[in-house]
Parts: sequence; structure tokens; C-alpha cells
Amino acid sequence: MEGTGCDRRLLLIIQDQTIGGRTRIQKYGFYIYQKYPVVDEYGFYTDWKPNHFGPYSQELADGIDAAVRDGHLIEIRDEKSGTEFKKYRLSVEASKEYKELKREKGFLEDMQKLIKHLQGLSLMTVLKQVYWDYPEFAAQGLIRGREDH
Repeated sequence: MEGTGCDRRLLLIIQDQTIGGRTRIQKYGFYIYQKYPVVDEYGFYTDWKPNHFGPYSQELADGIDAAVRDGHLIEIRDEKSGTEFKKYRLSVEASKEYKELKREKGFLEDMQKLIKHLQGLSLMTVLKQVYWDYPEFAAQGLIRGREDH
């Protein structure tokens, strides 16, 4: 989605949350795509394919890179863990865009409840739920059948 602001499709996923990792962003985007047909009006990501951690959209991955590069999405490195784990949140300007979008679109309240629910779950639980709900996307999954520890 071209323009000077943040890609509205990303606004629908990230919302006003800080999301831990790209895998979560991918799964949240997939759930939104599956559960809210209204997102078609935004040209939402449709290139979902099975991947190592369930459904994956290359277009969404590219959109994350572009939003980070353009300053719409803030990438926060977790220095304490000693890994390359990153969290993502909207920039101040993109957050304003989201709040404006939220005022315009009533359906976002329900979508926001979904994202907040998923945020409260461990990543392993989110992945297991995706595999359970959409087994066709678990074909290449690396964690299929693993127990949550």
C-alpha cells in the first residue's frame, strides 16, 4: 500500500501494541486475514503459505522491513536476552494514524480484542492454536507435535 504514511495493513496488525517478534506479527496478520473479510478493502496480505512456523506472507515480511526502514515501525532489540530477538511497535506518527483509523472504522474494536487476546498467550500457544485451526499450514511446521514447556 503506497503513500506517505504507514501501510494501513500493518496498522491493522500492530495496532497500539508492542509485539514480540516477526513470527507473532505473521500469525496475527494471518488470523486477521482469516477472521475479518472486511480487510479485503485494504488489499490485505493474501500470499499466505505454509512455512517453518505456520502461515507466512512474504509481502507482510517485506512490509515490515519497509516500515522499519521508513521509520513507521520501531524495532526494539532485546539487549538482556543476548539474542537477536526484537520487538516491534508503531512510531508516534504511525500510532496517530492507527488512532484515526480506529475512529473511522468500528470493526477495529473487535480486531483489537483478538490481538490483545493473542498477546496474552505464549508464542508456543499461538503457534499450536494456528496449527489446530488451520492444519493445512502446519505441513512444514518445525514445532508440530512438540509439547509446550
